[in-house]
Amino acid sequence: MKQAERERRHRLNLQRIQHVQQLVGIGDRARIDHEGTLIEQARMFEEEICSHRATEAGLAALDRLLRLVEEGMSPHVREAAAFVTAVRDGAPLPLHTLRALDAGTGDDMLCVLDAFRYGRISLVEHVDGGAKRVAKALEKARQRGG
Repeated sequence: MKQAERERRHRLNLQRIQHVQQLVGIGDRARIDHEGTLIEQARMFEEEICSHRATEAGLAALDRLLRLVEEGMSPHVREAAAFVTAVRDGAPLPLHTLRALDAGTGDDMLCVLDAFRYGRISLVEHVDGGAKRVAKALEKARQRGG
C-alpha cells in the first residue's frame, strides 16, 4: 500500500467518524446524546490522526534505518540491524541497543516504535521495497558481521 492509498483510507476513516452518533436510553426512549457524541467523535478523531501521523513518520524512519543497514557505512549498523530484526520478527530487543547512538539513528528508532504502537499496518510490509528489501538488508548486514 502506497502513501496515496494510506492517505485515502485515512480520509475515509475521518468521514466515518463524522457520522458516529451516541445513543442513550432503550427502545422508544432512545435519543441521541449530542454532548456524548461530540466527545466520542473528538476522541476518535485524535486517535485516527495520531495513528496516521505516527505511521507515516515511522515508515520514513524505517526507510532511513534500512538505508543505513544497506549502505553499511555507519558505526551503528549492528544496532540498526538488530532493531529492524526485532521489528520484523516481533522479537525482544535489549534496551541498551538504544544507547550510545547518534541522535538521528536513535530518533528514527523511537519514531518506528511510535508507529509500531499507534499504527494499524505492518511497517515491514509497507516500507518502500517491503519485506523483500528488509530481508535483503538484514542478510547483507549478517554477511558483513553486523
